[in-house]
Amino acid sequence: MARRILLLGGDDPLVRKVGLLAGELGMVLDTDGDGAAPATEPAVVVVDLAAPDALEVLALWRKEAPEALLVAHLAVPHRDLWEAAERLGCDLVTNRGALVARLRDLLSGGAALGRHLFPLLDAADVAGRLGLVCRTATTPAGPVALYQVDGVLSCVADVCPHAGATVSEGALDGSVVTCPAHGSRFDVATGERLRGPADSGLERFEVVEREGRIQLVWSGRQ
Repeated sequence: MARRILLLGGDDPLVRKVGLLAGELGMVLDTDGDGAAPATEPAVVVVDLAAPDALEVLALWRKEAPEALLVAHLAVPHRDLWEAAERLGCDLVTNRGALVARLRDLLSGGAALGRHLFPLLDAADVAGRLGLVCRTATTPAGPVALYQVDGVLSCVADVCPHAGATVSEGALDGSVVTCPAHGSRFDVATGERLRGPADSGLERFEVVEREGRIQLVWSGRQ
């Protein structure tokens, strides 16, 4: 069965352009959706951010179709909407005029279903910072902390596996952080547990730089 692109919203010219792209890539365009998730999960969901309920629709699709690539577009840039869409788990947010080209690049580049990006901070804010760079309590993968040690960025879960304390609030010595609650020690560069009472390490996450931001790579099946 051919993979589907579900287009929610958009005028006739946009429908035609996305339809041509779908044909080019051996996919099927579906414009019959009403925002509700069908039984068969599409490969790509494209949402018009100008729609009044766009953010609610994005949240629904991120939950109901965790493997799908989620794409949002705007005719006129709107920073708050743009960032809100990214934080809901959009894999691509773009101006409407660039939508087809950006979507072609995404799909032709072999974008992996189930791997998504979540923005942590601007890449420019990392320069010159050592140790704890930022911590974010609300990501699709749960609380995470981003560290820079010896020029390398490392992102780990920010919850102690022993009793749930916020690990990044503890003292950092080199690459070793000590949990402020019960003294467990972890290497933030690898997530490895160095000392208990925790009996496991911290989950480590991949981070990449995209669109001028440091992005957390997370799985749709978290």
